Amino acid sequence: MKAYTLVGLAAVGALALSACTGGGGGGASGESGGEPVIDGTLSYAITRDPGMLFSPLNPSGALGSVTQWAYESLIYFDADGQPQGWLAKSWEQTPTSLHFEVRDDAVCADGTKLTAETIANNFRWIADPANNSTAINLVVPSTAKIENDDSSITITTVEPDPFMITAIGSQAIYCQAALDDPQSVSTASNGTGMFNVTDVVTGDHLTLERRDDYAWAPEGGADSSTPGVPKTVELKIIENESTRANLLLSGELNVATITGPDADRLEGKVDVLNSGMLITGGFLYSQAEGRPTADKNVRIALTKALDLDELMQVSTAGKGERAQRLATVDPQVCQYDAVGPNLPKTDVAGAEKLLDEAGWVKGADGKRSKDGQPLVLEFAWQSKGAEIASAAEMMADQWGAIGVGVNHDGSDYGAFIEKISTPGAASKIDVMWLTANYPVPSALMVYYTGEAPPKGNNFAALNNPKFDALVEKANNSTGAEGCKAWEAAEGEMYASADYVPFAMTSHPTFAQGISEYGIKEFAPSTILVK
Repeated sequence: MKAYTLVGLAAVGALALSACTGGGGGGASGESGGEPVIDGTLSYAITRDPGMLFSPLNPSGALGSVTQWAYESLIYFDADGQPQGWLAKSWEQTPTSLHFEVRDDAVCADGTKLTAETIANNFRWIADPANNSTAINLVVPSTAKIENDDSSITITTVEPDPFMITAIGSQAIYCQAALDDPQSVSTASNGTGMFNVTDVVTGDHLTLERRDDYAWAPEGGADSSTPGVPKTVELKIIENESTRANLLLSGELNVATITGPDADRLEGKVDVLNSGMLITGGFLYSQAEGRPTADKNVRIALTKALDLDELMQVSTAGKGERAQRLATVDPQVCQYDAVGPNLPKTDVAGAEKLLDEAGWVKGADGKRSKDGQPLVLEFAWQSKGAEIASAAEMMADQWGAIGVGVNHDGSDYGAFIEKISTPGAASKIDVMWLTANYPVPSALMVYYTGEAPPKGNNFAALNNPKFDALVEKANNSTGAEGCKAWEAAEGEMYASADYVPFAMTSHPTFAQGISEYGIKEFAPSTILVK
């Protein structure tokens, strides 16, 4: 297995609706000596099939493992969490606006020139409700005003967002033909990145080939003429962690993310390239009219009935810890524990009392009902990994102990996302397993406020006016005051049991023979073969 050197340029804000990729931070200690290998091949494991390769229609965290090779963004973030120029040469920001001066030398994979208008059109496409983008109000709000001239773009929002540059600046930029026909890049790519997707075998692998015309790297980054840049990148879809670990140990893989017990086998044998904490266990209660969980006291009771410490241990195979806040991806702008002081604590007797008071009483069979309607929760969760399935079964057992029934609906990632994002889903599903990860809390509010699908991504139709008011206050605050305001807003959400995050896990990325080179952030689009 060849050794590789990394030149990192990552835009670190990629959304993950299911934790499966590592965050930034930390460098590897692998060897960096040796002569560069010309036209080498890099073998890189991803944990699941990314699905459609057009990110405005696909929120999969796995897709970020593809887009970071083939697409570029306006900025990237350095090790201190500060924005640095990529497709943008300079920028100015306020809580309600972003202005970017953009470079004019980037060329699309189809040979067309990337223009300021095309960059602006990326955000127009997302903001247009007619396109049903899963990134609407996450990357850019539907009410945003998006303008451009020949050399710049300006995005102005109605509501302030002190962290707006993270979402907008990190968005993968597609070329105009891709925006005109997203299906054209469903199994291909058309961006300005150094690599181009040439082959996709669903469930098995994706192949990318180097673009030999790539010459517009940011300062300090590699381009296609840099000795050692691989000619071919194989993204191998390997869901089983033990298999990924075995292939790393045997030298058949260069890079892979491994968590749980298998990570222990790699310690001291394979370099840790980076490691970040991601939320891996959490769920929403539907607040759609007519669902039992629309009642705050029912949500609190159901939460009190759960042993969240035990669920954390099971869902993370004993390798995690209790979640503290929404935004855990590096670079973390705010750091606080809003979960511990506010989330309802385990209290089975208190749970039963609350359900009794809410009218959900036990019958002779020990099962609860109200006005003849049995209390049976429809529970949708992702079937990735035995740990999640075990945690879901444990939740059902603990609810069953207080007379609450559960209908399980476990499905693979693609089917799960389609299920919860279907219009009216909140009227059919009571509990949704959801683990969304991002560096700043404001970007995640799209899942907990606003419109339900298809107009928004408030999957569980959450409706908490006090929380909404605190979010508005937080969006109008900056710096340390802003973080305090977000802590208060999150605290209200947890106290009301709107969302229950209970587990986060370290996601280390292991690598064979990799060391840092040049820019210190990890981005596989600029790996040098040595």
